[in-house]
Amino acid sequence: MSSPKDRPAQRFGEIPGAPIGTTWKNRRECFDAGVHRQLEPGISGTEATGAFSIVVSGQYIDDKDEGDTIIYTGSGGHIPSDNVRDQEWSDLGNEALRKSSQTGKPVRVIRGSDLGSEFAPWEGYRYDGLYICKRAWKEKNRDGYYDICRYIMERVPGQPPLRRRSAASGVYKLLPGSEIVQPPAPTPTPAPGTGRHGIRQQIQASLINDHSWLADQ
Repeated sequence: MSSPKDRPAQRFGEIPGAPIGTTWKNRRECFDAGVHRQLEPGISGTEATGAFSIVVSGQYIDDKDEGDTIIYTGSGGHIPSDNVRDQEWSDLGNEALRKSSQTGKPVRVIRGSDLGSEFAPWEGYRYDGLYICKRAWKEKNRDGYYDICRYIMERVPGQPPLRRRSAASGVYKLLPGSEIVQPPAPTPTPAPGTGRHGIRQQIQASLINDHSWLADQ
């Protein structure tokens, strides 16, 4: 395992060696690659400079993933028994991402396979490019129990298109302008022709069958 000295420092933008579409098995691998330098929190950054990266993994039901636009839920806030705790701007991650809405600096977005979205990877975690935090505000969560910090994330234009999951496990839909990301369909066997070409095919097939029959004798 690499030492802390060998790991990439926190930085905005792309991480060398981790282009869009790079996947990892777990958060530990994301951390070691320098793409998201938090093992558990979904927001990595500082109050002074903003967020470097976020993980969208389906932890909060209020998240909405529309591909190029994500409505993201901040950190904290829960309902242990009857004690409700609101999400607060004072949380390091929440404050960092709110700072990003002011600076306009790009934020790396990593999607996890547990995310209930057609844009999520089938397994592990995948880096899906840079987004800009356009707005930060507070509102009640979907069930109305506690306050949550909310952010609108918009994907920076000009990046490779996102992959989409199809209904078939392990297969992605092909988007216009994107690379083929599923195995090509097998080449169909040509149907017998008509006329002289069809007769020639039938004669060739008959000869092959005759040779096979003689070889078996």
